[in-house]
Amino acid sequence: MAGKPTALIAGAGFAGLTAATALAQRGWKVTVFERQAELRASGAGIYIWENGLRILEALGLSDLSKNAYRGHAMEQRGHDNAILDDGGLPPQVRLVTLHRRDLLEGLKGAAERAGVEIRTGQEVIGAGAQGELLFANRRSVQGDLVIGADGVWSSIRKSLGLELSHQQTTEGAIRTIIEGDIEDLGQGGEDKYIECWSGMRRFLITPLAGRQIYLALTCQDTDEKGRAYPLDKATWRASFPAWAHLIDRIGDVLAWSPYSIVTVKSWSAGRAAILGDAAHAQPPNLGQGGGMAMQSALALAAHMEDLADPRDIPARLAAWEKNERPLAEHCQRWSCLYGEVSTLPDDVRARAVPSAMADPWVRSELLRAARSEPTGT
Repeated sequence: MAGKPTALIAGAGFAGLTAATALAQRGWKVTVFERQAELRASGAGIYIWENGLRILEALGLSDLSKNAYRGHAMEQRGHDNAILDDGGLPPQVRLVTLHRRDLLEGLKGAAERAGVEIRTGQEVIGAGAQGELLFANRRSVQGDLVIGADGVWSSIRKSLGLELSHQQTTEGAIRTIIEGDIEDLGQGGEDKYIECWSGMRRFLITPLAGRQIYLALTCQDTDEKGRAYPLDKATWRASFPAWAHLIDRIGDVLAWSPYSIVTVKSWSAGRAAILGDAAHAQPPNLGQGGGMAMQSALALAAHMEDLADPRDIPARLAAWEKNERPLAEHCQRWSCLYGEVSTLPDDVRARAVPSAMADPWVRSELLRAARSEPTGT
């Protein structure tokens, strides 16, 4: 091939920036187009499991994990705050949490160091299978490879005719970050995350570095008091009285929003591919949405290494999807299954959770992605 192969990427989120960096590190000329005027990370905190940490290391971002909070257990508690499962993690499976903003800034820096050009204020409305990216002002740009990392409402997924379904869940979350530390988790609260259940509500407590705690409060769309904005603190204190001291500290929140579940016919069409939420959006119940986005992005770049002829791209994309899609869909399936725990009566949950989590097969399925060795690491 004469000159560097070119990649055009729509979306400067975790998937888009990971793909951009990894491709540029492999000799590609990469341009990322972002709709917003500046890069912003939606949400609050994010979980990065062992597989995600290996990806960050491969991108030259191992320092990010040094500034993160590391937990050694995901403890689950019932409606009476009794421990249902201690959630201890195997020593070889690392898990850290950090602010989504910090992860995005780290990925942006890695992309720029690799020579990626990031253009903001660029609204992409579609793509063509021959490597075209289409913009709202009717202009188009041609590349060897185009990638849609443009989120759950992906215009590229739709324009390529890849979408099978886009479902929104009846459960959703309110998210916020408060000031706090592990002392706020009580005796024995060191180095852990705590997930509490009460009725059809959930309260997830996630320490972050820098004396901050990320809180996620989830409930059903029919729970008007639970999903009220501004937050109805009284109703949440009534559900989780043991954590009233954290709920009282909540200021502004990200309003309640449901999760998306996206299924597609294929991850690619010709020389165009979709990544992350555009291809396999899932509820956040396994903490692997970002991990799977970055994992499939790095793998795509690995499959494009040493490309001699752009005509080989469709075959390489097919090989990439065959290798990576089963694990992404496994995470999607188990994340949806895990979410059903919210719908169980308290007494049934108190029996079901300890029984399920005591089963080695269940634990291995929940940790399959975390234990995986990402392609390209």
